[in-house]
Amino acid sequence: MRIKFKKSNAPYMLISLVFSLILFFNVNSQNFSRLISSEINYEESIQNVPINVLYDSDDYFVHGFSSNVSVKLSGANRIQLNKEIDPDTRNFSVVADLTNLSSGTHEVRLKAKNLSSSLFATIEPEKISVTIEKKVKKQFAVTPILSSTTDNNKLKVGEMSTQPEKVEITTGENTMKEIERVVASVDSSKLTVDQDSIQAPIQALNASGEALPIQAEPQNVTVNFEIQTPSKEVSLYPIQEGELPSTVENVKIDLNRTKATITGVQSVIDQIDSIGIPVDVSQIQGTVKKFIDIPVSGNYQVNPKTVSAQVTPIFKKSQESETSSTNHSSSSAAKVTESSSGASKKTEASTTKMTSSQEEPTNQSTN
Repeated sequence: MRIKFKKSNAPYMLISLVFSLILFFNVNSQNFSRLISSEINYEESIQNVPINVLYDSDDYFVHGFSSNVSVKLSGANRIQLNKEIDPDTRNFSVVADLTNLSSGTHEVRLKAKNLSSSLFATIEPEKISVTIEKKVKKQFAVTPILSSTTDNNKLKVGEMSTQPEKVEITTGENTMKEIERVVASVDSSKLTVDQDSIQAPIQALNASGEALPIQAEPQNVTVNFEIQTPSKEVSLYPIQEGELPSTVENVKIDLNRTKATITGVQSVIDQIDSIGIPVDVSQIQGTVKKFIDIPVSGNYQVNPKTVSAQVTPIFKKSQESETSSTNHSSSSAAKVTESSSGASKKTEASTTKMTSSQEEPTNQSTN
């Protein structure tokens, strides 16, 4: 059987087909949209997103939770996603709303606020545990302490003090009762022999030495201290330097002291037991005293810094013989002169005596 269509019915059939297609796509549009979106969906994870805690900060003090969370963002809008990833252009924030909660410990669900409708956020963790206390304030004296978990380069630290000596502590009323002492904890690994002060953060400790949640004003104080560097006594010995003159066989060197004290890093001074004192003998002609700086060849100090050395020459034997011979000749000459002088005196005495004896008879004959 053959069906014949009239040409007059063709426009109506075309219009019906168009309306059928429109109706079909309208019913299934959401499924197509989801299918397209799933093919171009983007995801990014953001670490260390701060939690914005909403509460009455004038009357309450909150603690007991981590201040940062991780957030995974997903969506089809790549541009919007990049904007939220960057902290400088980010619009959304993670919020913990405590405004309707009273004192005590509560579990609070975190929410993403001001997030674009084209993005979806997954917060990890979804909930946090928060302790709410009535806010109180009190002043405490600060005790400076050295961190026991760090190496202080083997430096000995003397008396310590803080500036200012007191700080104001803000915390919950129950936490305030637990405070045993307030300290300024000094990281001893950062101390050097060249400094006498350092900035240190304030901590409040309970009876077990555990840090308590507080706010301090100021948050850091200046800790003044004295470094007592390790010291050690070492021996001093002379080192002869320079070529001796030709007339000198040897020299004797006497230092005015044979001990000195060195100070510095323990690992450095442990390697030093004695220090040589260089003494120049190249121009020695007689006994002299020289003042010499004690040489320092490493990262340490020495006290005293100067010693004196008395240098006595020992002349060669040929030189001693010439000196002895010269002295002997001088002695002989002196004896000859003395003998001649004595003979002359005796001759004069004889002559005088003879003259007197000749004159005496003459006088008698005249009488």
